[in-house]
Amino acid sequence: MYSLLAAKTRGLEAEALAFTQQLIRTASPSSQESEVARLVEQRMQSLGYEEVSVDDYGNVIGVLPGREGQPTVLLCSHMDTADAGESEAWQESPFSGEVRDGVLYGLGASDCKAGLAAQLYAGALLRRAMLPLKGNVIVAATVSEEQGGSPGLRHLMQDTLPSMD
Repeated sequence: MYSLLAAKTRGLEAEALAFTQQLIRTASPSSQESEVARLVEQRMQSLGYEEVSVDDYGNVIGVLPGREGQPTVLLCSHMDTADAGESEAWQESPFSGEVRDGVLYGLGASDCKAGLAAQLYAGALLRRAMLPLKGNVIVAATVSEEQGGSPGLRHLMQDTLPSMD
């Protein structure tokens, strides 16, 4: 099984990194995530998610349906970033997305644009491996986490996902 997954991952590393850099280079302060949401939606479609939608809050949802529909696994990250703060605090642009000595730099790199890209590509890896899924895999990119209270996630859990059944 490992060798199958390893073979299917070749080539995805560079693509996932380039996508993460694109996310970092696209500003997405809380409540202003629409450009990143568009990038996520387009990437889900190009990676072969069978169902891709944007809910009325701006959350992006991609589904890889399983044979039986249950259980469902949810991978969820937020698209917004904290404020960049004072420019003097940055050695270079907070939107550089540069890699130096194996480290990716930029606003949102670790909170949570790299995590979001990793989840999108984890779903893509499952799809590429053509493993039969018993249940669904849902990858969601939510809005407004940095505001506190995670209103995007709350809407996803209380309204969007239940309405998808």
